Amino acid sequence: MKFEKLNKNALKCMYTAAGLGVLVSMAGFTFIMLYFSLFSNVLAVGIYTFLMILLAINGIISPPLRCKRYRYAIDDECIDIREGWLWIEEHVVPLNRLHQISMNQGPIDRIYGLTKVVVTTAGGEVTIRFLEYSKAQQIADRLKVKINELALVTQNGGRHE
Repeated sequence: MKFEKLNKNALKCMYTAAGLGVLVSMAGFTFIMLYFSLFSNVLAVGIYTFLMILLAINGIISPPLRCKRYRYAIDDECIDIREGWLWIEEHVVPLNRLHQISMNQGPIDRIYGLTKVVVTTAGGEVTIRFLEYSKAQQIADRLKVKINELALVTQNGGRHE
């Protein structure tokens, strides 16, 4: 099974999403500190500073590590997706379990011309992220053909025609 690497815009997309997450988290912690007037408490300021540093480090370190570790592969039997940076997750979905294929694009994805392919099975869904639109369309079309082939085999009682 040959694993595909991500589009070069994936890292930019990850940095943008991480940056927005860091900014929202920092704003939330700052609001809490202001609302409860905790900036006069030395312990609270220490914890706040520690959290701000952790958030900033995460926003800088996680995108390249996630980008380096993200892989996906599709063969005639399954879809295999590996992702994560501290904890690596692997999702293996047998093609005969596929129910539905869709393509999604969030606002950050759209900025960088990227798309997600969402694969739905009876047990849930997995997402192949950070794909160029044309590549996502090819994958979605290939998987839809596979779903239709499997549906015909099931309809015909397991016989290929």
